[in-house]
Amino acid sequence: MHTIRALVAASLAAFVLASFACSRKEEPAASASQPASTAAQPAASPAPAPASAAQPSTALPAPAVPLASLPKIDPQRVLQHIKVMSSNKFEGRAPGTNGEELSVAYIETQFQDLKLKPGNPDGTFVQKVPLVGITATNTRPLTFVKGSQALGLKWKDDVVAWTKHVADSASIAKSDVIFAGYGVEAPEFNWNDFKDVEVKGKTIVVLVNDPPVPDPADAAKLDPRTFGGKAMTYYGRWTYKFEEGARKGAAAVLIVHEAERAGYPFSVVQGNLNEKFDIVTPDKNMGRVNIEGWITTEAARKLFALGGQDYDALKKKAVSRDFTPVPLSVQATMSIANKLRTIESRNVVAKLEGSDPALKDEYVAYSAHWDHLGVGAPVKGDSIYNGARGRSPR
Repeated sequence: MHTIRALVAASLAAFVLASFACSRKEEPAASASQPASTAAQPAASPAPAPASAAQPSTALPAPAVPLASLPKIDPQRVLQHIKVMSSNKFEGRAPGTNGEELSVAYIETQFQDLKLKPGNPDGTFVQKVPLVGITATNTRPLTFVKGSQALGLKWKDDVVAWTKHVADSASIAKSDVIFAGYGVEAPEFNWNDFKDVEVKGKTIVVLVNDPPVPDPADAAKLDPRTFGGKAMTYYGRWTYKFEEGARKGAAAVLIVHEAERAGYPFSVVQGNLNEKFDIVTPDKNMGRVNIEGWITTEAARKLFALGGQDYDALKKKAVSRDFTPVPLSVQATMSIANKLRTIESRNVVAKLEGSDPALKDEYVAYSAHWDHLGVGAPVKGDSIYNGARGRSPR
């Protein structure tokens, strides 16, 4: 890179500059930790152009440097790094374990071998990141009640839930349940799943992914001008659903899991019952909803039926700008207890300096995460979640 300096960050990052997101258990939603980044998570992805705006040309500009002149990628070297970091020796690379020690040391050594300079302001490769580890246990099952009727969901099999609150416990009690479509408020698409209904203090049930809006020109395809078509926007991410619920003041957010729409099976979601790491905010994450979680499609069908509604019919209505939230006339109760611990995780940061004096203080940042699920419940007799392969969530 001749004109500008490149910042190469790894940590939860891998120096191969590609995510090791990974897993024998296909893990997009079940990472053992959230990325240890000091940057704030955006509330939503950069807003796509409104549907009415003129669409830019899809033609790619000519590269400033001919591609043929760039160094060739050696797939065998990349594969070797993957083999090392996904080996049993690294024990699944869970934060706060020996797997982290090995990962950080390996990445730092590789940066040094590449003659990169330390990227941390203190002159080292390592940036310390304090994290809190939270392991949730269910102390009161999730129960939905309507009059004399009750529906109880089985922990792990029907519902997977946790709290981000850095506290001993969290709960909801007789919280009114509302179906809020896809849980999206996107002004640039003239879309609001919360219109005309107050959800503060309530439990909202939402669908995973972006609303699959059909293309007006071809109903068999998704509209590329609305929520990116096939390309998922941040509005479709499970993290957004929880964040938007918190912004609305909801007590709990429950996402309905559908394997095809999520891109991974419910077994991946169940991985969230392991210890989860997060950066501690000044309010100890008390601004988050009390309970975040997922329920199976079958559990959702039973819940909607208890509320006198048909799941498939409401799901169909949710794919419309005219959709309004539907109170289910059901109340939810649940309690969770937390086991807490704090650790000091690490980012590994390196830089490659450029030669252009006018651009020397600008950076291009590449990042990926080095962490994975560590050691857990055995699968076919193997308890190490090596994290050697991954799958896009859509």
